[in-house]
Amino acid sequence: MIALIVSSVIVVLAFVTLFLVHHNKIKEEKRIQLERQVKELDSQAKRYEPLVTKIRPHLLPHGLRVGLAERWIQILHQRQDLGDKNPDFLEQLADAEERVRDIKTQTNPPVQPIEDKQKGQEVLNQLKNVQFLIMKDYRDGKLSETKGQQFMTDLRHAATQVVIEMNQAQANEQLKNKKYRAAMIYFNNIMKELKKYKGTDQTQFRDVLHETKSAIEKIKPLAQQELSSGPNMLAAGMEDMEEEENFQSDMQKAVMASKAKARSQRA
Repeated sequence: MIALIVSSVIVVLAFVTLFLVHHNKIKEEKRIQLERQVKELDSQAKRYEPLVTKIRPHLLPHGLRVGLAERWIQILHQRQDLGDKNPDFLEQLADAEERVRDIKTQTNPPVQPIEDKQKGQEVLNQLKNVQFLIMKDYRDGKLSETKGQQFMTDLRHAATQVVIEMNQAQANEQLKNKKYRAAMIYFNNIMKELKKYKGTDQTQFRDVLHETKSAIEKIKPLAQQELSSGPNMLAAGMEDMEEEENFQSDMQKAVMASKAKARSQRA
């Protein structure tokens, strides 16, 4: 009888042990899966955060800024829904919610022109990330084709505005130093950029076009005088801004491809 009782106890203990091991295994797997999901959401949020907080508001239309901000806060809320109670994260979430509220109400943000080429290149890199995320959301069905095309056009205009402001800043710097030929290079870069918008899109940059033409006419005699009085140093300052042009070209291709797809679907 005693042997039977001992045997039964051993069997029960074995079942309990197996149950606990299995339960702990499932619990650990859930913990690892949760950590993986939190890490992925954190990575996504970090891709959106600088696009919302670092790109100067005047460069993007209100709809695109709000769209990026809402996507950012949506990712943070998904992380919150997973039960993340980390104090640093909760503080980050509160700051992000306040930032998004400000973006939604700020329909006419102050203009903060690009100061130099380095700042401009940083913004262009951020705009490339926006382009990537817009295309990804469109492919994933999170963005309609109409809205996606509008955002891509807005983004192309934003990149052009950055190129304009970069060259304007550099031209003004050269004018302060009375280097008129170098200033002409940067004004001509602006004209070259605006030639890509012959037609309806050019209306958005009409004032810039007139101002740049006026500036060129004003300093042209001074540049010619500078040329005749010293060695030709134009080549030293000539830069075609290849990275910016390649970015414009890639973006234009993306817009055209999206429009072509829309036409084929309507047909």
